[in-house]
Amino acid sequence: MNIIQSSVAYLISIPARARGMRFGRRSFIGPGYDWLNVRLKGIIIGDNVMIGRNAWLQIDGNDLSSKISIGDGTNIGRNATFLVKKGIVIGKKCLFSYGVSIMDHDHLFKANISPMDSGLTAGEQIEIDDDCFIGARSFILKGVKLGKHCVVGAGSIVTKSFPPYSVIVGSPARAIKSLKKA
Repeated sequence: MNIIQSSVAYLISIPARARGMRFGRRSFIGPGYDWLNVRLKGIIIGDNVMIGRNAWLQIDGNDLSSKISIGDGTNIGRNATFLVKKGIVIGKKCLFSYGVSIMDHDHLFKANISPMDSGLTAGEQIEIDDDCFIGARSFILKGVKLGKHCVVGAGSIVTKSFPPYSVIVGSPARAIKSLKKA
């Protein structure tokens, strides 16, 4: 980024920084991200990370150990949604297409209580290792661990963990092949 781009990126990130989000060097969050009435303290962004416009990153609840950690060189497309009760850890040099949603918890449903008042589950940490690609409008749900260099096809709903080099597609997602190391 040149000096003008860096200055604009810094200005856009001021509300997030003021609310506790930590940015690495040359990292950027696009305009339109949610920063009002959301907890951003505990979100740690590595160096050279790009997050597209209209992102919604939020830590729910008061557990100070809850976090979102995004590794160096990762690129996250527009309209990403990362909602956390426990934690999301994303490795280095991952690529997320637009509209990806990652949620480490579920809504509770109780008889005779509105879903608005029923609350959320405790959450289970999500881990995405280095060099993964997550296709457009995919969902990654609680407790999932994706090994290094996994590929998740567009529109997939990932409900379980997969080993390194897996190609994953569908709803619910399943492995269709394994990529060989180069």
